[in-house]
Amino acid sequence: MNKKTKMIIAISIVLLAVAFLFVQGFKASGGVGEYLTIEEALSVAQDKRDKFIQMEATVVSSTVKYDSSKPLLTFDLTDEKTVIRVTYADVKPDNFDSGYPVIVEGRFDEKKQFKADKVLVKCPSKYEEESKS
Repeated sequence: MNKKTKMIIAISIVLLAVAFLFVQGFKASGGVGEYLTIEEALSVAQDKRDKFIQMEATVVSSTVKYDSSKPLLTFDLTDEKTVIRVTYADVKPDNFDSGYPVIVEGRFDEKKQFKADKVLVKCPSKYEEESKS
């Protein structure tokens, strides 16, 4: 084999290895889920307990408890129909107490408590273009 053929084979092997690792990592993280309502997420959790879920809902402000020594954040989420308990073992996000909707990503445990891997506070609409009237 000449050098050019060896180089093409080596590059192909590296690209295949990177693609394989990317696919495996994507599967392990649960992939990208669609945003579900709390009710939809609970029904999915009954069928597939360890499924990766993304939800957008409102925090029930009276239920927020944060222990900065662990750190551990617990709160209830509501979609105006259903309420669930969320546990997040990380630092409380900026603007969390501001009353903006949040997006949580994670999985339900066997007690139907949501274990969040990520909590994102939705930005206010100041970034959206003002409507012209």
